[in-house]
Amino acid sequence: MKRLYTICAALFISIRCGYADEPSADQIAEGQRLVRELRSVRPEANSEIRGTLIISHDGKKHVPVVCKIVVQESAWQTIYESKASDGIPAERLVITRTANGDKYAYARAPSVDAPCPEPQPIATAQAYIPFAQSDFWLTDLGTEFIFWPQQARLKGELRLGRDCYLLESINPDAPQIVRIKAFIDKESNGILVAEGYDAKNKLIKEFSIHGSSFKKVNGMWRLEKMDMHNAKTGSSTVLKFDLPKE
Repeated sequence: MKRLYTICAALFISIRCGYADEPSADQIAEGQRLVRELRSVRPEANSEIRGTLIISHDGKKHVPVVCKIVVQESAWQTIYESKASDGIPAERLVITRTANGDKYAYARAPSVDAPCPEPQPIATAQAYIPFAQSDFWLTDLGTEFIFWPQQARLKGELRLGRDCYLLESINPDAPQIVRIKAFIDKESNGILVAEGYDAKNKLIKEFSIHGSSFKKVNGMWRLEKMDMHNAKTGSSTVLKFDLPKE
């Protein structure tokens, strides 16, 4: 994950992904430096926040969600638990972040009336699936792209009125989306916007925190909401958190 790819390898991957621009050696080095920084971020304390998945596709569905942060000695976990609602069974996702990457454990109740079983480990390749029938994949919630093999930091841009790094991540072996352009806030290192493209350079999904407030709580930047739009299906999901009143 930490090795730098040669220019030839970078060009080969770029061509396979339908993207002609080849990042420079400096851009690749800066991209690797930036993702090392992103991977090293860890919360200072355990926390819990509740929210709702608002899924818009042929009507709206509302799914209550609890998000927990559990800090461990050499790793930390993000746990998402959805409750059965609007015909969608309960699910549970445990993402364990270590220095070497994310590990996923996942479970889905067999029916709306059944309890959710204990999550079982799954391979990363199996984690590119929706959470609670939303537009957020398990890998989206784990920001899996920061562990992809090719990283390049391109010329920064403004997004949502804030100064951002532009990180391009490429994984030609990933399903559906093989390239992600992420606009990362320079102050918080938070992802403000992320665009996912397929091998033909077609936009498939777009993540944004447009209209959301965010502040630092227990060493982590907490958002009011996150939006995910699937350009392929026309579906969209808002994950809205119940923030405590000031």
